[in-house]
Amino acid sequence: MLVTVLTVGVGLAGLIVALWRDMRAELRAVDTELRADIRAVRAAIDADRLAHEALHAAERQARIEERRELLAAIAAIREGTP
Repeated sequence: MLVTVLTVGVGLAGLIVALWRDMRAELRAVDTELRADIRAVRAAIDADRLAHEALHAAERQARIEERRELLAAIAAIREGTP
């Protein structure tokens, strides 16, 4: 009887250790995957930010060029040349 209890106990302990190791490996895989996802999201955010800043720079440049054209047109009108 004692041998049976010890055998079952050792078997259960082995099973628990095996399950724990499997669980740890799975948690590590999930952690690695989550970290990769976080890096991908941060990279996407950085790319969006750069695109947004580039858009604003292009808009500022377009406004500067439009202002120059308007000032040149006003100066031409004042000089009397169409």
